[in-house]
Amino acid sequence: MDWGLEIASDAIRICRAGLRHERAEIRRLDEVPVDRGLIRPSLKEANLPNSPALADLLRQQARRLGCRGWVRLALPDPLFLLRTVATDELPADPAAARQFLGWQLRDQLPFPAEEARLDFLSAGPAADGRLRVTCLIGRTRILSEYEALLERAGLRAAVIDAHSVALAQSASAFLATKTVALLSAAGGHATLLVVQEGRPRLWRILPLDPASGGDGAVRLIREVADSLTFFRESEGVGPPKQVFVHGGKPWAAETAAALADWLESPVSILDLGGVVPPNGGSPDASGNLGRWGAAVGAAIRPC
Repeated sequence: MDWGLEIASDAIRICRAGLRHERAEIRRLDEVPVDRGLIRPSLKEANLPNSPALADLLRQQARRLGCRGWVRLALPDPLFLLRTVATDELPADPAAARQFLGWQLRDQLPFPAEEARLDFLSAGPAADGRLRVTCLIGRTRILSEYEALLERAGLRAAVIDAHSVALAQSASAFLATKTVALLSAAGGHATLLVVQEGRPRLWRILPLDPASGGDGAVRLIREVADSLTFFRESEGVGPPKQVFVHGGKPWAAETAAALADWLESPVSILDLGGVVPPNGGSPDASGNLGRWGAAVGAAIRPC
């Protein structure tokens, strides 16, 4: 079993989990709230204005759980870009492949290419037979803030993922079909992630504006529908066989019901109870495991 750590704008969540018979088995869970403004997710600006205070909070939490050393980290989606590259060939050496892909994507980055940190996976052949590669890209100086935070707390990041990618990993049993979509809400934004055969393919990060009430909800639904149409027309990604919604109550239920009226694809709320045993296999687990999705997904992520 490995440790999964999610750092969100409102909380830090740690869990120890592993896969057993394709289901997540959880040993420990802990969550601490974070004061507003301590974590400011951004791809461009500094994220951690008071890193020492946050490190103290994380250090105490880790000690309470017995968590030390290497952890698998999930960070807010706005810290990342998700892009797809089509290429005739890819260097066999991972470091050379990252350098090659970073060069291919240089014109799509909002910062210098040499500042990019990139992870990638094969997304299968494109329609023209070329190799399609999905890339998750962060900015080194931003990710280094979080790595320094972990070091202050006596931890180190073995791998770093985006929140939605880690959440999809936790629900991989649901998302292993040909094409599905996952709409998740966290920290003032919603991410629409399209997954093909269990692998992240495309995403769009959408703003949430609770103050706008019904108008904001209608705008979100329209943007989700328009995004799926755009993915189909520009990227050749067919309509999803299922759309899953993940977030707090009552937002998830209301959003799923509204999407069902707009989309032809079936829509349902993502229920992690289908992939986690009752009580999560842990006496610490509550009846609602939804908010633990990214931390669990980070813990069970294959390296």
